[in-house]
Amino acid sequence: MWNDPNAATYATPTGYRAHAKEAWAWYSMRAQMAARVQPNPGHVAIATIERRVPDFLLVTQNVDGLHHRAGSKNVLELHGSLRQFRCFDCGTLVGPPEPSASSACTSCGGLLRPDVVFFEENLPVGAIERAFDAAERCDILLSVGTSNLVWPAAQVPAHALAAGAHVVIVNVELSGQIPPGDRVLHLQGSAGDVLPRLTAMAWSD
Repeated sequence: MWNDPNAATYATPTGYRAHAKEAWAWYSMRAQMAARVQPNPGHVAIATIERRVPDFLLVTQNVDGLHHRAGSKNVLELHGSLRQFRCFDCGTLVGPPEPSASSACTSCGGLLRPDVVFFEENLPVGAIERAFDAAERCDILLSVGTSNLVWPAAQVPAHALAAGAHVVIVNVELSGQIPPGDRVLHLQGSAGDVLPRLTAMAWSD
């Protein structure tokens, strides 16, 4: 995605403001596209795990909202969400707009932007600390569908492992991940293929 010059242009606060009309159309169209797609079996399996486990936190870098639509409740979105847009100036939140809608905030007249973390911006206050805390308290951490190359989220599995948890890595490509070992298991494949089988093995009913 980031080979797209539009993404490189619009994914910083300065770039977004400098190309406000085009950036608004680019992001609002993608928000509408994300709202039309359906969760896959991997999303559904994660929601199933949450219903079965007494203490569960889903930490995601995804911004598409598919985890919520699959039924997940306890979701920490490290990089924000396309489910809403917010004003650069006053912080007012609105639902995902149509590309033809105005990019002006109705509260203060400022510029609306997607409620996602741009490059050059920090994660939401306290978000990564909450993720690290959950990792350090968990018994099992599932790292699903990520290269674990984007920091600081890439540190979450390492925090769990250092605290004594078991780490299960599910991904199509496993190079660059924490090496397999006594408490690290690699399951190669897509989330949509691997997770439903994993949940079926864990809960036969």
